[in-house]
Amino acid sequence: FCSVTRDQYIKNQRHRECLALDRVAVTRIKCDLAHVDMYAALPFLVSSAGSLSKSDHSENDAAQKQKRKTMVVAKHLCGAGTDLALKSLRDLASAGAIDGCVMATCCHGLCSWKEYVGRDHLRSLFCGKVGGLSSFGENDFNMLRRWTSASVLDGDAKQPNRQKSADLKNGNDPSDGNEEHNNDSVEITGRGPTIFEVAEELGLKCGGRGIGRACQRLIDHGRCHYMEKQLFKRHNQKEFKVTLSHYVDASVTPQNALIAASRIK
Repeated sequence: FCSVTRDQYIKNQRHRECLALDRVAVTRIKCDLAHVDMYAALPFLVSSAGSLSKSDHSENDAAQKQKRKTMVVAKHLCGAGTDLALKSLRDLASAGAIDGCVMATCCHGLCSWKEYVGRDHLRSLFCGKVGGLSSFGENDFNMLRRWTSASVLDGDAKQPNRQKSADLKNGNDPSDGNEEHNNDSVEITGRGPTIFEVAEELGLKCGGRGIGRACQRLIDHGRCHYMEKQLFKRHNQKEFKVTLSHYVDASVTPQNALIAASRIK
C-alpha cells in the first residue's frame, strides 16, 4: 500500500485509523503529487508487470506476482490534484503496471487550465459541431470552473463564500477534515454573469445548480477522454473500460462523481 500525501501529518483521526493496516506494508510519500515520479517511486510495480524468468524467480514467486493486482484509489482529490494524479500514472500505465483506477473528483473550481488533462477534448467539443465556437482557451475554462461552484450552493444563494475560498486558496481548510469538500471556486477577478443569472435568462428549469453540475461533468468527461485515448491507450486501449458515474445520491454529497478505469479480462 503506497500513500502520497502533501501534509506533514494526518489531521483527521478517522484517517489515521484507516491507514493503520497491520497486515499490509505501507509506504508513505510526503510530497506534492506534482513532484512525484511514480515510475521511480514504485519500481516493484514495473518489474512485476514485465515477463518473469524462471532463472530469476521461483515458480511460487511467479505465481504470486501474476496474482498481484495494482489499483489506484483517490477519494475527493481536490481540483487539479486529479489531473496531477492522472499525469503521474503515465509511465506506469505505459509499462502495463496498472490494473484499475478509481478517482472521486471534487473542488472543480480549484482546477487549472495549465494542469487540466482534457484541454484538447474541450477544444474539440466547444469548437466543433456541438459548441460552434471559434476558440476555447483558459478564459473560457476559468468561467466553466467558476460556474461549478453553483452545484454546492444552497437555495437562493447567489455568491460563493469568499472567506472560505480564500482559505482554500492559501492551503487552509477551515473544516479541518470534518466536512465534505463542498467548497466553492476560488474567486476570479472581474465581474461576469453568474450562473444563476444565466439560468434565469435562458429559462432553464435545472437552475443554477443544474448548470453547475453540468459544468462539473464536462470537466470530468475531459478527464475520462484523456484516460481512454491517451493514458491507457499506450499499453492497450482495448483492455480498459473507462466510466463516469455517481457513486452516491447528490443529497449525500454534491461531489459524487466517480471516474473509473478497469482492465477487461
